[in-house]
Amino acid sequence: MASTMTDATDEQGHAGAPTVPGSAVWLKGELLEITSALYPDRRPMVVREWTDPVRLRDPAPVGHRFLFLLCADGDDRPTSPGFDDALNAFSAAGWTVQRRPSDHPGERGATVHREEFEVRVYEGSGRGIVTFTGWTPVVYTERHLRQPPFTPSTADGVLCDDCHGWGMCLECEGRPYSGGSGGYGRCLCAANNAGPGRCVECGGSGLLTAEETSWKRRQYGLPDTDGGDALRQMPPEGGHDSNTNAFISVSQRSCGCGEFRCFWRNILTEADDHLLSRFVGTCQGCAAQRSYTFTLPLRRLVAPADPPSPPPGPRSRRSPQVPGGA
Repeated sequence: MASTMTDATDEQGHAGAPTVPGSAVWLKGELLEITSALYPDRRPMVVREWTDPVRLRDPAPVGHRFLFLLCADGDDRPTSPGFDDALNAFSAAGWTVQRRPSDHPGERGATVHREEFEVRVYEGSGRGIVTFTGWTPVVYTERHLRQPPFTPSTADGVLCDDCHGWGMCLECEGRPYSGGSGGYGRCLCAANNAGPGRCVECGGSGLLTAEETSWKRRQYGLPDTDGGDALRQMPPEGGHDSNTNAFISVSQRSCGCGEFRCFWRNILTEADDHLLSRFVGTCQGCAAQRSYTFTLPLRRLVAPADPPSPPPGPRSRRSPQVPGGA
């Protein structure tokens, strides 16, 4: 049965409610089934559901990718399921696991694949949150097209404004000698330095350059910084009783450019009588570095008491050994 997404926002300032296909229903159910079995005492939260629009030349999308973000709060129990347990659970369910090296101490990441479905698994530092970001293949409304290299949420950068991430010339849709606007049966992109059929603006990468994203940030009055972890520290916010609730709050916030899409990292540390939870990420709309810090209550887990010693037994009636005795 068809349904519509609860949060169908697909770009800055625009909202729609595309019909949810069976592939999205299956993926959400699969994610909930696997993660709920991992954390039966603290059911993972569905933090956000959204879609990525896919376009060609016209503003109207030709298809959508459906995405789901789930998270589970870490704790201090040594036996609590973590990153490795999550990967094992996906592997047991028939998914292919590919670990990704991390440049950040204490943080781990991986991607798991099953046919054209993909899930990004991430564990924060200091027993922070474990997040699961899953997405479907693009579902097209009319035309049957190949899958794009990436969409706004899955790209490692900001999509090119001209080709919307395809990396190809949209005048001829990558067929420079059979269409387009160049005349004589060939497209203008046939003389492109990046190669015939490729996007003239991005050279076929599908992404904006660092200079272009820098200009974009300046248009919104955002700081032009290379970021990383060298971000301006904002005063910590209070009012949340768990790391999960803090993450839910962060995930609903938009960048100054209006984009909400952002892959968040989490660093959880202890400070005096509370915890500090820091979320850092890069905006998918302008590559601005974003950061929020929260104070959380410190819940120390009481170690189990040692079992009582057994009552003393009857004293041995053995005769003491006498050194050198017979």
